[in-house]
Amino acid sequence: MVDAKKNHVVAILAAARRCYLANGIAATGMKEVAASADLARSTLYRYFPSRDVLLVATIMAEMVELNECIRTCLTKYPDPADQVVEGLLVAIKEIPQRPLLQAVFASEGNTRARRVIWSSNAIVSFGEELMDHVIQPARDANLLQDAVRPEILIEWVYRLLLSFLTLPSNWVKNDAQLRTTLHALLVPVLLK
Repeated sequence: MVDAKKNHVVAILAAARRCYLANGIAATGMKEVAASADLARSTLYRYFPSRDVLLVATIMAEMVELNECIRTCLTKYPDPADQVVEGLLVAIKEIPQRPLLQAVFASEGNTRARRVIWSSNAIVSFGEELMDHVIQPARDANLLQDAVRPEILIEWVYRLLLSFLTLPSNWVKNDAQLRTTLHALLVPVLLK
């Protein structure tokens, strides 16, 4: 029974992803996803009680892959400052390469989808888990700034990420310049 449920969830998330990419997030409803998954809508609603819950679950699946990519890339950076900077650089590079994440986080459209994702407790805690992986070494070394709570720092880094994804800089033109800028401006905010 567990395998059947897992298979349904996997099929539904794959169908949702296909529909979001083919039709756009705003134009995709439960009806389209159910048809793409070859399931009755009632079955779909048993697993995902609303369109927003389905969107969050689909984005979460994409973020799991992104987080693994970031974690793998960060293993070669033992210094907490480098982990913060390189983690943000990887996210800035990777999100546009992942069509569904790009549609939610790096496009000018889909503001409703972005609000749904931003306000999702699951996504927020998932993002905190990723950032905690980056921030924990700084915390362990007693390098994390004391003036602001860690969850506020995490939100601020997310806002910075969204800014770079949606509004490219007029002055920072390459990775080396961005790396230098982040070391100069971001690291002092996060680390002592």
